[in-house]
Amino acid sequence: MARKKILLAVCGMSPQIVTETLFALVTQKHWIPDEVRLLSTAEGCKRARMELLHPDRAYFESFCKEWLDEGQHIKFDESCLYTFQRDGQTMTDIRDLEDSAQVADQIAQQVWALTQDDTTEIHASIAGGRKSMGFLLGYAMSLYGRPQDRLSHVLVSEGYEGLTGKDGFYYPTRASKIINDRSGNPWDASEASVDLHEIPILHLNHRLPKSMRQAPASFSSLVEIMNLENEQPKIDIVWKDEPRSKRSGELFCQGVSVKLSPANLAFYTFVADQSKAHGLVDLRELTQEQFFKIKQFAMDHLEVEQYRAEHARQYADYQNGDQSFVSDRKNEIKEALVATFGALASRYEIKTLRKKGSYIEVDDIEIKGW
Repeated sequence: MARKKILLAVCGMSPQIVTETLFALVTQKHWIPDEVRLLSTAEGCKRARMELLHPDRAYFESFCKEWLDEGQHIKFDESCLYTFQRDGQTMTDIRDLEDSAQVADQIAQQVWALTQDDTTEIHASIAGGRKSMGFLLGYAMSLYGRPQDRLSHVLVSEGYEGLTGKDGFYYPTRASKIINDRSGNPWDASEASVDLHEIPILHLNHRLPKSMRQAPASFSSLVEIMNLENEQPKIDIVWKDEPRSKRSGELFCQGVSVKLSPANLAFYTFVADQSKAHGLVDLRELTQEQFFKIKQFAMDHLEVEQYRAEHARQYADYQNGDQSFVSDRKNEIKEALVATFGALASRYEIKTLRKKGSYIEVDDIEIKGW
């Protein structure tokens, strides 16, 4: 089954980036998209609507008639224009840091959404718009792009760049067509060249946490997670008393909260405490006191009494070689870490040296309330 091809582009005040990129893709790569998606401010979308789609100009339709074979069709209409928003209002321009943050988030969200469908392939062009928009689109493609996706930039021959309006340059024509630049100098549109330069994508998707692959995240949180690898690993575990003599705890790795069940957090705390004190702990040889502490640490005294016999039976099974308690805890902790940190989770996982013991390979460990 053929994939649906989508050209994704950002643009500013020069909507001809769409037709210039299409020209290069169609004539040089023989890649004809099924659809074009354009991201811009309200003013940028207005320019694209007026220059490319309005019947008085209709440069997009003109391109298709001139360079596509009969029967070929590319969807590009007003529904394909996405306008950046802030506080529920369309953005006319990108004026401050908050505007830039909003644009970054929305570009990341759009790329995430388009890459969720395995039956599509995306060609993203960073040639249009402000330089920051192109950078953000390229970075989003690195975070979410798949092997079938592509990233590119186009260069137009000198003299033809940025010529918009009724007599502007939108793509090289087959027949001779004279246009004038801002100084009145004549140029022949048929003699222009448009070169597409494909940019290799540094695929980082596998390094993202599962939660960020399954749902869109803010650009700042994406960058924060990716940058954690450059910082020293650090573990903070805080247990505190709750009503009825019950305790609750939290695990933070490099300041990021990791959601663990009380039993899993107690088990992780035990291993972290032993790693800090002794380097290794043999999880095959837990004492009854250690086993009970892990099982009962977050329980109140009533729960401890209720489950004491059950825990004694489980400890007996453990002594007889049933390691499911240990393996279940390790697997569930690993799943929680991967969901939070992606590839970075490995630095916080419980590791095992065969026949020697288990440990957490982090030097900076702080535990309170254990």
